[in-house]
Amino acid sequence: MNEQNTFELDQNLFDETGNEIVRRLRGARSQDDLLDVAKWGAREMNRTFCSTDKKFKATIQCKSGCDFCCHVPMAVQAHEIFAAADFIKKRFSKEDIAGVITRTESHKARVTGLGTVEYNKLVQPCSLLKNRSCSIYEARPEVCRAHHANDAKICEASLGNDDLAAKAYILPLRSRMFGVMLGIDQAFAEAGYDGRAYDFGSALYEALTDNQCMVNWMNKKQAFSDSCREPSPIEGGQHGEFQAKKRFFTR
Repeated sequence: MNEQNTFELDQNLFDETGNEIVRRLRGARSQDDLLDVAKWGAREMNRTFCSTDKKFKATIQCKSGCDFCCHVPMAVQAHEIFAAADFIKKRFSKEDIAGVITRTESHKARVTGLGTVEYNKLVQPCSLLKNRSCSIYEARPEVCRAHHANDAKICEASLGNDDLAAKAYILPLRSRMFGVMLGIDQAFAEAGYDGRAYDFGSALYEALTDNQCMVNWMNKKQAFSDSCREPSPIEGGQHGEFQAKKRFFTR
């Protein structure tokens, strides 16, 4: 499903966010600098949510313990994966890190080789879900921050069915959140950083076990192996591959 057909992207937020990300990336010189840019983007998504009209936020039915959206496949960008890995390395105990590695390794083995249809219909808990809550909530991927629903029953019924899930979208809020999210992703791609779509669990496993992934990303090369790629890009959605052939932002 083409998610951008379900709402009109907030172009102003897309432009403002993308230009600021590009500006910040120009001054990035180290791994920490790059991660700081990604973290700024996450904070910007939080600010965008907080500044959204209360009448739209009042329709949100998402709450603690509601984890239906944490059971669907998720393709994200490299900067989101490294931000999550950094959080895990700094906040989790050695035992908990080992547990995440074990679960993400199993996840990677489960999804590698799946075709598009099989992948999109997959229903399994995120490797970072703990007691029905996100264990990396502060560092969760952008699409998690952008998703809000007005009916939890629809979310439950839509597992493995993106078209049904769209019925629960809060379109004015989604327009704003995706404007910021896609601005972040496009800006990283325009700056030369890997814009491929990766399965979150699979790439997180590599980020936690192979330091070369970060080296590759910093050198503007493909960050993760092809086995971590989303089976097939979903045209126009957050699962697509961002490229810099068309420039959107001020250089």
